[in-house]
Order: sequence, then C-alpha cells, then structure tokens
Amino acid sequence: MTATASSSGVPQSWVRACQAMLAVGGAAFVVALATGQAQRAWQAYLLNFLFWTGVAQCGVIFSAGYQITRGQWSDALRRMGESMAFFLPVALGLFLVLMLFGSAVFPWAAKPYPGREAWLNVPAVLARDAFVLLVVFGLSLLYVYHSQRPAARAAVAAGRLEPSRFLDRFLSGPGANDEARVRNLAPAVVIAFAIGFSLLGFDLVMSLDPEWYNTLFGWYFYVGAFYSMLAVLAVAAALFRKPWGLEPHLQPSQNHDLGKLLFGICLLTGGLMWAQWLVFWYGDLPEEIAYVIRRYYEAPFAPFGWVMTYGAFIVPLVVLLSKQTKRNPRLLAAVALWILAMMWLERYVWIVPAVWKGPSAPLAVELLVTAGFAGGFAWGWIAHNRRLPVAALAVLPAGRRH
Repeated sequence: MTATASSSGVPQSWVRACQAMLAVGGAAFVVALATGQAQRAWQAYLLNFLFWTGVAQCGVIFSAGYQITRGQWSDALRRMGESMAFFLPVALGLFLVLMLFGSAVFPWAAKPYPGREAWLNVPAVLARDAFVLLVVFGLSLLYVYHSQRPAARAAVAAGRLEPSRFLDRFLSGPGANDEARVRNLAPAVVIAFAIGFSLLGFDLVMSLDPEWYNTLFGWYFYVGAFYSMLAVLAVAAALFRKPWGLEPHLQPSQNHDLGKLLFGICLLTGGLMWAQWLVFWYGDLPEEIAYVIRRYYEAPFAPFGWVMTYGAFIVPLVVLLSKQTKRNPRLLAAVALWILAMMWLERYVWIVPAVWKGPSAPLAVELLVTAGFAGGFAWGWIAHNRRLPVAALAVLPAGRRH
C-alpha cells in the first residue's frame, strides 16, 4: 500500500476532496443563515436530506430485494447497497435538526392550513415522522447486522478480514439464527419502507403546497429514490472498483445486469410520473393543475421542469438501450451521473417552487449545500468500508461471464 492511499485503498486526495466539499457546503449553509437567507439555507437542507436519505435507505432495500428474490448475480453490489446503511443514524439526526431548527421552511409551520391543523403542525409531524424513521431505520440496521455477520465471520476465517476490536464486538454472540432472521426481516424492511417513505413524501414534500393533492405521489417518491440509489451504485462501481478491490466481483456481466436494472427502474419511475400527469390532464383538477403550471409554464422554474422531465427519463431510456453502454463501467457511470443530476433537479422542482417567491430561481446556495452533503456521504462511505470492506464480505459471482 502506497503512502498516498488510505487503508481502504482510496487515495487520500479523494478523502481530502470529500472533506473539502463537506466544509464548503457547511460554510455556505452557515453563511446563508447569517446573511438573512434562512429560507434558502433550509430549503437546500430539506432537498438534500430527502435525496441522500432516500439513496441510503434504498441501498438496504436493494439488498433486501436481492435476498427475497434469491439473487446471485452480484453479491458485491448487494454488499455495497447494505453499506449505505451507515448514513441512516446520521439521517435521523439531520431530520431532528430540520424539525427543531428549520421548520420555518414549511408554510404550515407559521400559518396552519384550514382543516389540517391537527395533522400538519410541527409537534405532530416531528413525532409522526420520527417514529416512521425509527421503525424503518431500525429494521434496516437490524437486517444489515444479521446479513453481514455470517459474511464477516467467513471472511475472518478465510483471512480476508483481520481481527479487530470492532469485529470482536460485531461478531460477539451466537450467529446460528442470523440467516433465518435475514429471511424474515427482508420483507418487513421492504413493506415498512414503502409505507413509511410514502408518508414522508406526503408530510415533507406534498405539504409544501397547500392546494396540491396526489395519491400517487407516495409511490413515485420512493421509487424515484430507488432510481437515484441505482445510479449511485453505478457510479460507485466504476469509481471504487479498483480502490476497493472489486475487479473480480464486477465483471462486464455484472455491470450489464446493473445497467438493465437501471433501465427497468427508469421505465417504472417515468411511468409513475406519466400516470400522475395523465390524471391531471383528463381530470382537469384545479388543485393539481396549479402545481403543474407553476413548474412547467411559469417563470422562473419552467425550464427546470422540462429539462428534468426529459433528462431524467427519456435521455437515459434511449442511451441505455445500448448493450455496450451497460457493459462498460465508465459509460454506465457517465449515464448514472446524468441521472443523479436530473433526479436532484427533480427534488429541486418539487421543493423550491413551493416555498421560493423570488423573481429568479435560486441555485448557488442549493448547489453548494448539495456539494457538502455529497462530500459528507462519500467520506462516510469510504470510512465505513475500512471497517467492513465490501470485497471481503462479498462472494465471487458464480460462473463469471465475459
């Protein structure tokens, strides 16, 4: 190992870049608060809390789905998804900070909506959504714990993991029931996620616009988060393939399978979005049409709405038709980066037009805070991989195909 590499194989320059991004994003947030731009600071915070929490939680959902379907195509990607669970306790803390100090970003916090005073108020939303997060995150962490213990125990026995104080604590206690508990927990995690994140979408996004009602939005909210998570996996599979020692685990066939899954979820997410718009059109519903007009036909947000709609679904749909693109990790990562940018823009289009009333679309603070969240997420993920390396936990794919 060279002097310029961390213990996880990731160059120290990458780690310092992540730390710098986190520092810049944090400074931008603090400066915005100090200069009277609290609304911008907290709307950027809310946007990124929803985006990165959804990515982290869906990493666990990817693993749970892999378990339920008895997948065997890429245990490494499954373990990468599980490892995103490191962010879940952080996300719970971020939520509490948002509700305790940044609740002014929600219009109903200062002026309750008539007829919904009992449902939409800060104490009620804090208690309800904190309970949801505790249940979903608790089940997810318990699932990951029981899923990784047998793999870690086998890795120690095979010499792929060196014993440590952390591993001693992690592996302490009987492990005979781990596999059974994983089988039982996997469907519970998926069900709790679908119900809980639908409620989060209603409480933290739909509630921003007092006249907007959409029963499909909960589904769309969590499926869109899963779409973003797959894009993060594709980027990480290309970026960390060598530093994390994943070359034997991520052959072109595994990359192709990930690309096909990304293509399929692109279709599903785009289909759910179209299903919402179709109801707006044939139902001619005033309370929902106003939402569309604000984001697609009025300045300053109309360009963002159209770019996001075509960019998040139509462009990837066309590009991912290519088999070669799906098999090439760098090309797939480039497509995935585009998807991430568009899905971030989607969250922006959901949130900012509902609370921002200025003449121009705000972007600078929002992008800097996003850089901070992205840097913090990547730094934490790299640090987590030092303790439980993905390559040590993952089994090689059976019958590698080239």
